[in-house]
Amino acid sequence: MAFYADLSEVYDDLFPVSVAQRELFDWIRGTGGIRRVADAGCGSGAQLLHFASAGLSCVGFDPDPALVALAREKLAPFPGARVEVGGFADTARLVSPVADLLLCLGNSLVHVPREEAARFVADAASVLFPDGWILLQILNYERLFREGITELPLMRGGEGSIEFRRRYVWEGQREVRFLTSLRLAGGEGPRILRNEIPLYPIYPEELWEMLSGAGFAPIRYYGDFARSDFTPDSEALVCLARKS
Repeated sequence: MAFYADLSEVYDDLFPVSVAQRELFDWIRGTGGIRRVADAGCGSGAQLLHFASAGLSCVGFDPDPALVALAREKLAPFPGARVEVGGFADTARLVSPVADLLLCLGNSLVHVPREEAARFVADAASVLFPDGWILLQILNYERLFREGITELPLMRGGEGSIEFRRRYVWEGQREVRFLTSLRLAGGEGPRILRNEIPLYPIYPEELWEMLSGAGFAPIRYYGDFARSDFTPDSEALVCLARKS
């Protein structure tokens, strides 16, 4: 898909692993029993790298071959890590043996229709050990829809040489056209790459129903990776749940 192929060359500049993410990863590891980690929609593999470098067994998968190539290069020094091309529908096939922690970050889950997202959550439960964790992160679409937000914050990277503009065109409550403009500075002038893909918002109550229906409990919602309280005005929805 052109959208991800364009992003692949600057992915880590735009989406670095934050200090809060690393601290949350370490907190989960500190609960004990985390030996194998899976990442659905792993992107460039930056989140998995945190676990692989700590000696954990890791598997990641992403539907975009360009991002998978980046992740494989990044994780090549770690024999216990592998990365495959695949989407959410491939979870049960690719996460074998089962994992102790499954990640799905970067608003990835809303890239597929709601029915596929629900199937993924059920498959996620099937590939986790009892008491295994799932860590999900999407935007708070309840807030975005309620406030009619159409412009997301400008993202910059590469010391200002990269600009990523993102716009939403709402097609009712269930679908959004996601319009992006990626500006890359260069010696012969900037390149501007434009793309459009559909997104399928998932609302907090719907995600809770998916998780509880798949056998996850307890389920905790946070407003960010620092585990701030989730409120109707939170920009993000970070969910940490355990397979019961």
